[in-house]
Amino acid sequence: MDKDTKICISIAEKPGTFGLEFHNLGYEELELNYDYIPLKVLPEQLEATMQLTRDNFHACSVSMPHKVNVIDYLNKLESSAEKCGAVNTILNKNRILIGYNTDYFGAKRAIEEVGNIHGKKVLMIGAGGVARAIGHAVKDLGGDLVIANRTLKKAKSLAEELDSNAVNWEQKNQEGAYLLINATRVGMDNPEERLVSEQLISRFEAVMDVVVKPTRLIREAEKQGKVTIPGLTMTTYQAAKQFEIYTGKQVPKNVIEKVLGK
Repeated sequence: MDKDTKICISIAEKPGTFGLEFHNLGYEELELNYDYIPLKVLPEQLEATMQLTRDNFHACSVSMPHKVNVIDYLNKLESSAEKCGAVNTILNKNRILIGYNTDYFGAKRAIEEVGNIHGKKVLMIGAGGVARAIGHAVKDLGGDLVIANRTLKKAKSLAEELDSNAVNWEQKNQEGAYLLINATRVGMDNPEERLVSEQLISRFEAVMDVVVKPTRLIREAEKQGKVTIPGLTMTTYQAAKQFEIYTGKQVPKNVIEKVLGK
């Protein structure tokens, strides 16, 4: 690092290492004077961190639980963030903080890779910031979306926004569809944590998870011979879009292949 290094940070209550590895690998490959640094940021520190970003940093990646609340501290929202009502990417242009949502692009590309969901039923579990982005991706791909959440009110609110249907938590166990999506943090802290039963998984042709680490959900789906979309796939593609926003350059294909292979 030197005085000309463009520093990109990431903020999360429980920061991981994916962004650190992915972005810095891309910077190194293209010989860019950038550095990516993950930070632990609690909700009560969010406002101060955004001021710090405005004064010092080139960009900022945003993870749980800040994707919605961070909007209050930004100057502008790009169409993807406005559409999804959540931000996971911030670019600092001369102290003007602009919010983007690359989760939407990552989810859309990951789903497209496994098949056409047009006209097919999709059950998504979760109704937070990342669920909103995935929900928009599903709808734009023509999927027939059903949302389940522990808090039914949140599921109904998101379903209304997406012109979709909501079911209560218990009712999800009677659902069957083409694609099952976990859009919650279940499995993030404990990979053995169970989200749904093996019986429910058997009612779907494909299963998608947003959790980067290998989860019980994905392992059980693979065991049943289902098409799977691990969290690493969506995360890699959203990070590639993020890289492009931060640097103005495409991340090298070999970086994506290396990360997905890993």
